[in-house]
This record gives sequence, structure tokens and C-alpha cells, in this order.
Amino acid sequence: MNPSRRALPGTEVPWAWPAPWMRQWRREWLHGDLTAGLVVAVMLVPQSLAYAMLAGLPPQAGLLASLLPLLLYALVGSSSAMSVGPGAITSLMVAQALAPLARAGSADYIAMAGVMALGSAALMLLMGVLRMGFLSQLLSRPVVQGFTAASALLILFGQIAPLLGMGAWGATLPDMLHGAWLRLMAREPLHVGDALAGLGALIMLTLLGPLVRAVGRVFGASATTLAIQERLGPVWVLGLVAWLASQMSAWGMAPPALVGAVSLSGALSFNADITTLASQGAGLRALLMPTMLLALVGFVSSMSVAQTFALKHGERVDADRELLGLGLANLGSTLLGGMPVSGGLSRSAVNEAAGARSPLAGVISAALLAAMLLLLMPWLAWLPKAALAAVIIYAIAGLVEWQSLKAAWRYDRADAGAFISTAAGVLLIGFEAGLMLGLAWSLAAMVWRHSQPHMAEVGRLPGTAHYRNVARYEVDTLPDAVMVRVDESLDFTNIQRVELKLCELVHGRSGGQSTVNHVVLLLSAVNHIDHTAVQALIDLDKALADQGKTLHLAEVKGFVMDRLKAAGFDARFAGRHHLSAQEAWDALSSARVAAV
Repeated sequence: MNPSRRALPGTEVPWAWPAPWMRQWRREWLHGDLTAGLVVAVMLVPQSLAYAMLAGLPPQAGLLASLLPLLLYALVGSSSAMSVGPGAITSLMVAQALAPLARAGSADYIAMAGVMALGSAALMLLMGVLRMGFLSQLLSRPVVQGFTAASALLILFGQIAPLLGMGAWGATLPDMLHGAWLRLMAREPLHVGDALAGLGALIMLTLLGPLVRAVGRVFGASATTLAIQERLGPVWVLGLVAWLASQMSAWGMAPPALVGAVSLSGALSFNADITTLASQGAGLRALLMPTMLLALVGFVSSMSVAQTFALKHGERVDADRELLGLGLANLGSTLLGGMPVSGGLSRSAVNEAAGARSPLAGVISAALLAAMLLLLMPWLAWLPKAALAAVIIYAIAGLVEWQSLKAAWRYDRADAGAFISTAAGVLLIGFEAGLMLGLAWSLAAMVWRHSQPHMAEVGRLPGTAHYRNVARYEVDTLPDAVMVRVDESLDFTNIQRVELKLCELVHGRSGGQSTVNHVVLLLSAVNHIDHTAVQALIDLDKALADQGKTLHLAEVKGFVMDRLKAAGFDARFAGRHHLSAQEAWDALSSARVAAV
């Protein structure tokens, strides 16, 4: 473990304060936190504007959502590298949820986005207090990967329209294709200024990475410096595109649509609109499910980001603290009139690469960003909207990767099915349907696997006390006994399958020259036996006894046997309960010799 980064100890309660990182912070970490804070503050300006546009909100919403959230997350957050703010996927979720309810950018739309941020904050804070951090494991990796890839694909398709200066095409893939077809048939004119600004920015962003690496090799720059410069590329590109756009009129060309005046004075009226909307109850029921999913996705994606860097540095991430930190961050965004926030992978990667050692880097980013806004506010109005669309495409392109689907397909087709069902649902129907489909597929696959337990007849490896599958090893067996290992807990979903497989093994052996008189169930892999399975075992014992056969139990775990005693198994199987497979082998061998 890196001595400069100590694993965070388990906290008694997730809301204990001061946060562990505050007690562990060292003076030598200050330089790294200051550097990371400055770099991330510069990066946040174009990113916040772009994600606000993606969510259908005014640009100040993204800027405001990058101030208080960073400060409040630092109070209880446990990740040293994670940077909290507007995210691409959460922004698209807001846009998709609100598109049917209000016009993008209207007062009701902005207020509803605030309600979603406030609802996410309340849910996360409640789950944090109730210590429900385990919910981060609710969505399997294939579901999260399918959701991320499909969401990124939707963002890419959706940003083609603003990149070319056209109106929105739709929220799902069929809507986008239909909208694009209608505009093509209507021969909607292409806005040359927007197309030049958007495509030009996208080309420059694409070439920036190779250019930075080439220059870095010439001057011998470190990999960390190159990574930071590449991540800050949108800042330099936007500045250049904004200057070029301002010269288009002088060159006799129609200029692109600009962001326009950016003002932070709308926060108070924004919060007033939220209060009015909440008191009237307008649209709140329609926002309930999207808000719950937004909170879940924001938490799961943020935990994924935090754990990625925690594993890299030997740290420990407390899921319950993360819930409280993210809840406070969303509350802070709501208070300033912002939008829902979460941990961002690209921001966090830059934060970590720039040397962040603690959440203090986020506090510094927020302070520097506030100072920068006072200086840059008039200049932000000159940014072309099409160039912001290019920034979104550049930032999100890396999330569209299908290698995880190939890996899942090679390893387990059921996991690949969870990926495909989630991605298809998100692309064709929407976020809610995609997550529900993926979750349902994962649960169905889990139940199906559990209902098909692996069972094997085992025998003893010659000269040892080890027992292995007779189909895989050359082993010795007892002529009048069959030993069967069950590799799954027993319950109502699989006990019938276990009984059928057991009967097949017994009758298969009895069909030969020897007759099976003893059946030994090895339960070393069984961690739970429910009431249905207990009754089935009792019935099986009776049925075998009627056939002149004896059922034995072996290698039952202590805590499982404690439960079985409640059903009288200790008395019922007295003399037939063996500590190990070897003990059962010795007992049956001795009984056979005595009988002979």
C-alpha cells in the first residue's frame, strides 16, 4: 500500500464527523490538492456548460451545479479522487424524463429538474442514514455496462443535431431516426455556421490527443502531464472556435448560434419555482420513478468511479458515506438552482492524475471556479452551441465500448443477455425500461442458475482422504453406496431437481451388478436449507427407507445443522450424520465388512 495513502477505517456511523480524510490529511498533500483543484476548475467550465445544454437547461445550471456540490461532498465523502458535478448520463436522464412534461428551458422544465435533484438528494441521504450502501451491488456489471454503452450511444446520436445547428431529433433511437428522416424529407437547411463550428471543434478535439503526445515526446513530458493536457483540450479548442466564430461576420459568413448571456442571478427565482411546483403537485407523480432511477444510477456510477481509484491506491470507499456525500452534493446543487450531480469519470481521472490526495482538491476547485466565473462570465456568451455539442461527443465517445459484451458472451451467455437487454431497452424504449429489463434478466438468470444445482457422484482418490467427481477422476467407490455432493444451497427453487438427480444416480448404480443400499449426501457447499427443502429431505428419507435404502448426511456446516435441529434432524439422523466424507466412507466400509 502506498504509505502516503492510508486505507480509511470502517466508521461507526456514516454521518460521523469530521470525515476520516480530515483526520488523516497531511501537510505534504497540499501541493497535489492545489494542483488538482486548479486543473479541474479549468476543466469544469466547458464541461458544465455542455452538460447543462445536454440536459435542456440554461448554461448557468451546469456552472452552479459545480460549486456547492464539491464543497458539501468533501464534508463526508470517502473518495480522495472523485470529483462531483454534472454528468453526461445523468444529464441525458433528466432530459429524457422531462421532455414529455415541459418545453426544454422553460420555467416549469427548470423547476422540475430542480425537483429531481432535490428528490435524488433526499433519497440518497435517507439511504445513507439507513446504511443502505449495499444497494450499489443491486445492478450487475453487465447491466451497468450495457446501460452506459447504450446511454453514450444515445448521447452521440442526439448531439449530431445541435452539432449541425438543427433542432432536437428525439429521446430514443427510433425517435431520433424518425426525426432525422422527417427533417431530411422536409429538406431542412443546414446551418453552415453551426456546422463549421461544430465539425471544426470535433476535428480539432480528435487531433488534439495525437498532437499533444507528439509534442510531449519531443520535449520529454511525463505521461501525467500529457494526460492532463489532453483532458484540458476542450478549453483551448473552445477558445479558438469562439474566436473564429466571432470573425465569421467579417468573412461574409453567417455566424453560429451562441450560448448568449450567462447570468447567475436566476438562482432565487429558480428555487421559488421549485417551491411553487411542489406546492401545486404538478407533475410530481410523473417524476417519482425517474428520480428514483436517477438516484440509483448516480450512486452506482459514482461508486464505480470511486472504487476504480480506491483499488489503484489501496484505499477503502465507504458506500454509506458516499450516499451521504452525494446526497449533500445534490442538495447543494438544488439550493443554488443547479441540476442533479454525480461522480464523473473524466473529471475524477484528471483530478487523480493532477495529484489529488483528498477531497480538499474539490473544495479548492469550487473556490477557484467561483473566482473564474466572475472573470469569465462575459466571455462565455461567445461560445458556439455547436462547439459544446462537439465537447460532449468527444467526452462521451470513450464510453461506447463493446469489449465487455464480447467478454461476457465468451464467459456466460446469461450475463451477455443482461447487457443486451439493458442496452436494447435504453436505446429503443428509454432508461426506465432498460434498467428494468436488465434487472429482470439478471434476477431471472440468477434464479435459473440456482434452480439447476450442480450435483456429482464422488469417490475417493486412491490412497488419500480426498473425494472427487467420478466423471473427472479415477477414484474408488463403495459397491453398495453412492456418495453425492450438492454444490448449491437447497430451497424451494431447486429441491425437486436435487431429488430427481439423486434418483437418477441411485437407479443408475442399482441397474448394474451391485445394489445401492446407502445414499450419502455431502452438503459441504450448502449454506442454507429452507423449510420446503427440509420437508423434502424428510420425505426422501422415508421413501428410501421404504425401498430398503438408508440416507446419510455428511459435512453439514455447523450453522446449517443448528437450523436442522429445529426440524429434529439430530434425532432423526442419529448415527447417520457424519462429520466428513472420510468418516462416512469408514463407517459404511466397516458395516459392509461386518455384514460379510
